[in-house]
Amino acid sequence: MKYAVIGNFTIDIINGKKRPGGGAYYSGLVLSKYAKVTVYAKIGPEYPEEWIRDIERYVKVIPFPADSTTSFELVYEGESRVLRVLSKGEQFTLRELNSIKERRVIVNPVSGEIRPEHLTVFKNPSLDVQGFVRELKDKVEIKNVDGSFLNNCNIVHASAEEYKALVNPGTPNILAVTNGSRGGVLKLRDGREIKFEPKRVHTENPTGAGDAFLALLVYGIDSFGIEEGLRFAIDETAKFLKLGLKNYLDRDDDASIG
Repeated sequence: MKYAVIGNFTIDIINGKKRPGGGAYYSGLVLSKYAKVTVYAKIGPEYPEEWIRDIERYVKVIPFPADSTTSFELVYEGESRVLRVLSKGEQFTLRELNSIKERRVIVNPVSGEIRPEHLTVFKNPSLDVQGFVRELKDKVEIKNVDGSFLNNCNIVHASAEEYKALVNPGTPNILAVTNGSRGGVLKLRDGREIKFEPKRVHTENPTGAGDAFLALLVYGIDSFGIEEGLRFAIDETAKFLKLGLKNYLDRDDDASIG
């Protein structure tokens, strides 16, 4: 299978150390373990070239030029995190989005770089709500937005907090609402609901878990159907959290979750 993953890369500072980040970064790399992936991202001149080379070990990167890259400082407090905004990235133009020709599309923006009305460029894209309800001020805040754009979507992921920010949310084919370690629910267009629990995994850094889950859920459902695809996404997200991104990508055998 071939997928396009769309969204800006970020420069994240965690415990004083710079590292690559962004929803498209985590979704694209995790998905590359099972499919051919092209990541489309707006990339500013300060984004390290060695990071791009490392990412291209796993996925094809199509960079669109930008004057700046979104940068955050992340502070974790238990399961919650605070993102302090250091710099903001840029929006994709409609022309750039129209250049993307893959049939399977996952849209995972950081914050506002893809306008909801521009999603009609794609037929039934899958997406993460986070980048449509985030607002970048001194810190990342959640804002209310019209959620009718979800009607055009295939598989959608949102945290419980993010989903509450949608006013008049549309109905995608499949909606996954998660609430950290407290579990989540799949809501299907036909009205069925499937509740699920994540596997308990000790991790020092949960960054990217939701992005990984979205990509794995899309691939899992495309490959195995809804219920088996959900189990696949839960299992693989737990492995991602236990191993960390690099070990997850480079490990060939199955990781025991215990």
